[in-house]
Amino acid sequence: MTFFVNEWIGFLRDSHSAVGVPLIAAGLGLMLFGWRMWKVCVVLAFGAIGTVAGFYLTEPGESQWPFALCCGAALGLVSYYPVRYAVAVLGGLIATGIAHFYLTSLHLEGPALGGLLVVAFFGGTAFAVLNRRHVVIIVTAFLGAVLLISGLMTWVLSMPALQGTARAMTAGSMIVVPFLLLVPTVMSCFYQVAEVHRLRVDL
Repeated sequence: MTFFVNEWIGFLRDSHSAVGVPLIAAGLGLMLFGWRMWKVCVVLAFGAIGTVAGFYLTEPGESQWPFALCCGAALGLVSYYPVRYAVAVLGGLIATGIAHFYLTSLHLEGPALGGLLVVAFFGGTAFAVLNRRHVVIIVTAFLGAVLLISGLMTWVLSMPALQGTARAMTAGSMIVVPFLLLVPTVMSCFYQVAEVHRLRVDL
């Protein structure tokens, strides 16, 4: 995961600061109104998962990103038709990803790691089946937070005085990146839940 964060930070650093404007706009849109277009957000989430998986399955080179993007597009298209069932699988994958991130940081490996990841997957899937509305809101809030923070990072990384500090803090710490994503995600979750209850909408 740290390797992927480093690669993403490198991509944002090489991007023009103007890229931050649409990223921030899209992030705020998802954070505020993501529940209105939750089906698209679920497909985007599967696309992101497929991209990460494709990135890890290929060796570094010029073809790494194109292959990863193709994997993301394929997985996103597959999840489009049975999108209501895909939410349950997405809940399991998110739980597995979070568990893997923290269990590997504790240097856990082998059968113990595999067993706990299986438990996390089925636990996350069961939670998503019982709480589809909350899982949808969490997914849209998280995707919005990722885009928002990415857009802000393009501005920060374009400033030479802050580039080294920002890169060291985000790439070298197991706490900074989750914290930066957690704060806007939680704020968006509270807002979206309040809006859904206020309008009495069933997702």
